[in-house]
Amino acid sequence: MVGLASIRRGTGWVHGLKDRTSSSSVDSGHIAAHTSNVTSGHIAGSHCSHRGGRTPPMTGPRVLVTAATGKIGTAVTTQLLERGVTTRALVHREDSRSARLRSAGAEVVVADMFDYQQVEAAMHGVDRVFFNPPYHPHALDSAVGFAVAARRSGIEAVVALGQWLASPEHPSQLTRQLWLADKVFELLPDTAHIAVDPGFFADNYLKLLPMAALFGVFPIPAGLGRNAPPSNEDIARVAVGSLLAPHRHDGKAYRPTGPTLLSATEIAAAMGEALGRQVRHVEIPVSMFMRAVRVDAKRLKADMFFQSSLRHYVPEHTMGTWEIGGPTTHVRDVAGADPEDFLTIARRYASEPEAARTVGNYARAFADTVRMMVTPMNRLDRFDRLQQHPQPARPRYSGESAFWRSEHPAAAEARITDQTAGVPVRSHDCSNDSNPTNQSL
Repeated sequence: MVGLASIRRGTGWVHGLKDRTSSSSVDSGHIAAHTSNVTSGHIAGSHCSHRGGRTPPMTGPRVLVTAATGKIGTAVTTQLLERGVTTRALVHREDSRSARLRSAGAEVVVADMFDYQQVEAAMHGVDRVFFNPPYHPHALDSAVGFAVAARRSGIEAVVALGQWLASPEHPSQLTRQLWLADKVFELLPDTAHIAVDPGFFADNYLKLLPMAALFGVFPIPAGLGRNAPPSNEDIARVAVGSLLAPHRHDGKAYRPTGPTLLSATEIAAAMGEALGRQVRHVEIPVSMFMRAVRVDAKRLKADMFFQSSLRHYVPEHTMGTWEIGGPTTHVRDVAGADPEDFLTIARRYASEPEAARTVGNYARAFADTVRMMVTPMNRLDRFDRLQQHPQPARPRYSGESAFWRSEHPAAAEARITDQTAGVPVRSHDCSNDSNPTNQSL
C-alpha cells in the first residue's frame, strides 16, 4: 500500500514556481463531454506545500465543475451539493441530466470548453475549479484556456483530472496532452493545484457486463496484468476532498484505486457473483477487442479519437502497468472513507436494463457478435494521419518508459524489483508497422 507521503517525481519538478510532490505510488478511461454554445443569463455578473497568493475566503467556497453531466462530473457535483457547497455546473447542453443537477441545487451554465470567453465568464464569481478535460484531440487547448482564465480570475485552486499513464512519450495523443495540461496548471503561481490521476476505471470493465450477464464471458485482452480499479464515486471523493481543503493538498498528485489488485479472472468472478451466474474471463486479441468496440461504438460513445487512444491503453494492462504502485490509500487519505471494492461496484451495474436477460438483449447481443465477425478494425493510423495528430519520435508505452518511471517512484522500484528477481521486462513496439493494435484487418 502506498501512503500519503510518497514522492511522485524523484527530481521534484520545479518550474521556479512550485516543487510538485505527490501521493502517487490515471479512463484512462474518463470521457468528459465537450461542448456547444454558452447560454447567457445563467451567470450573474499538514504536509503539503503552502505558497503565497490569495488567502482562502472567509465564506464558504464556490466551486465550478466542468463536464458536470459526465459520470465523474455528476458524482463530483452531487457530492459537493450534499456537503452544502455552492456549486456551478458547466455543461455542454441542457438536457435531463443538467435538469437533475439544477433540481439538486446546482447553478447550471451551458458553455463551450474550447471558447475562452465563455470559459472566463463561467469562472466569474467562483473560487475553485474542478477541471474535467474533454476527451478530444484538442484537450490541451481547453486546459490552456482554463489556466489563463484561472490566472486572470484569481482562482484559488484547480483540481484537475488526469491519467496515471500521462507521459510525453505515450503513443496516445490524449495521454501526452494530459501530461502537458498537468504542467500548465503547475505554472499558476498563486493557485493551488491538485492532480487526480486514476488508472483504468471499474466503469471501463463494466461496459462488458451485458456480455457477462447474457453469455457468461468477460472477453478482454488482459494477459496476466492486474488492476485495482476505482469507482467513479471514489474518484469524485478524492476530487471533492481536494476541493474542500486545497491548501492542505496543494502540489499533490493522487491516484485513487480500489482496495485490492485483481486479475481479469478475479474481475470476471466478481461480475459473476454480482449477476448470480458463473462468468469466466476469455483472453482475446487486441484486434478483436477493437473490432467489438467499433461495432458497439454508439452505446460506448466511442468515436474514432477514443478508439485511437483505447488501442494503446489495452496493452498497458498486459504489461502490468496498472498494478504498479497499487493499491493506494489515497481515497482514505483524502476522503476519509475506504474505497469501494469491485464487487460492490458491479452490483450497482448489475441492476441496469442492459444486463437483464431478456429476449431483446439476447437478440441485440447476437446481432452485434455477427457484425463483429465481419467488421474490420477501424484504420486508426490513417485516422491519426488525416487528423494530423503529432507523434513522438520514439513513442513508448508508460510501462516501458524510463521517463514515466522517473516521475513515478513506485514504478521505478517495481522495475528494480523485477530486474533483481530476474523477471524479463516485456517490450511492446508502438510503431505502425509492427504493432498489431495499429493494423486494420
